[in-house]
Amino acid sequence: MRRALVVVPILTALAACSPSLPDPQSAGAQIYQVRCAGCHQLYAPGSMTAAMWEVQVGRMQEEMLRRAVNPLTEQEQYLVLSYLKANAAGAAPSAGVSP
Repeated sequence: MRRALVVVPILTALAACSPSLPDPQSAGAQIYQVRCAGCHQLYAPGSMTAAMWEVQVGRMQEEMLRRAVNPLTEQEQYLVLSYLKANAAGAAPSAGVSP
C-alpha cells in the first residue's frame, strides 16, 4: 500500500509532462504512446513537419536495432507515421474539423 502511495504521484507527475496528443484513441497514437514512451519522452506531433517525422522514425528504428530492442513492425511504422504526419506542423486540418 505504501509503495502505491509513492508510485501514483510519480506517474501522475510524469503524465503531466507528456504532451496532450491529438486523437489519443487512434491506433497510431496508441502505438506511439506504447512503443515510443517506453524509452523517451513523447514529442507533440505538431513539433515537427511530416518530412521531419519520416527522418526521425527512421532514426529511431536504427536506434532500436542498435539497442537490441524490437523495432516497429511495418504495420506499426505505417500507423505511427500516418498519425504523426496527419498531426504534424503544417499538416492540413482533418476533414470535418473546424479551425
